[in-house]
Amino acid sequence: MLHGLFDGKCLEPAAIGGEAVSIRDEAARLGVAYHDDPRALAHVDADATLIADPDRVMPTDTLASMIAEAERARRPLLTLAPRPASIEESAELLASTHLPTPVPCFRDLRPGRRLIDAATAFQTPSAAAIECSGPEREAAITGRLFDAFDLLSTWFGTPTHVDATAVRPVGMPSSRPTRILAIARFPDGRAASVTAGTEVGRHARMVTLFGPSGRLQCIDGRLDWAGPDGAIIDHESTSSHESGEFTSELVESIRTQVRIQAGAEPGRSNEATVDLLATCEAVTLSARTGEPESVDAVRRMIGRV
Repeated sequence: MLHGLFDGKCLEPAAIGGEAVSIRDEAARLGVAYHDDPRALAHVDADATLIADPDRVMPTDTLASMIAEAERARRPLLTLAPRPASIEESAELLASTHLPTPVPCFRDLRPGRRLIDAATAFQTPSAAAIECSGPEREAAITGRLFDAFDLLSTWFGTPTHVDATAVRPVGMPSSRPTRILAIARFPDGRAASVTAGTEVGRHARMVTLFGPSGRLQCIDGRLDWAGPDGAIIDHESTSSHESGEFTSELVESIRTQVRIQAGAEPGRSNEATVDLLATCEAVTLSARTGEPESVDAVRRMIGRV
């Protein structure tokens, strides 16, 4: 992933950190500073700090230090997986006003903004289905969950309850889930299905909205709107944007977050981020217990009702 970010001059690295020898070698190849302590990265003079390992479990004190420095420097702290990874264990970090922002998120991208604009004419959807999938090496399954629920919140807000199932490779019941399927129920009676997966070989995102205006669909950036009678209102055979490539989405999302931090664009409120973290935690909890879980109960559990 680092090759894709930096070799094409999409982004200019100021410093790289990590414990693996390969990371040190990558820093030497790029001719940039190397830090073995991630806290030092937060002090580097740069436009943004990215926690690039989706599987890394960060100690609470390390993450707290990075959050504090990003807050002091008024710099985006970005991550490929929602952090704190467990809001039950790291509730004290949620009092910060500078929580790490998961990237990429569809609302940060041009196709995502086009879908949101198109949905304005579509009016209020009554149901939705969102899928976000791709290789595990690119993003954690929780990062894809966050992306899906972040987009869903544009039209539905925060769910009251979620009912989820975790899918694991056949014959490997003790392995990590490669797919999570969730049904979200909302206070006004609407509902949506969300699927996040890491077992496929290509980054992909599919969004379908259903309502009185018919069906509005976005598959890898291509819009398709069919009216209630099945008549085609809008159809794109090809995308007007190069969608479906993870690295390009990541670069665009990072640049959007830098503009948001600079005040050039509106961003997500801290309360909205906590709502999304609570929703994702409720989904993973439901996938473990096999029972529906209350998002409000998770919020109360972390003391931020």
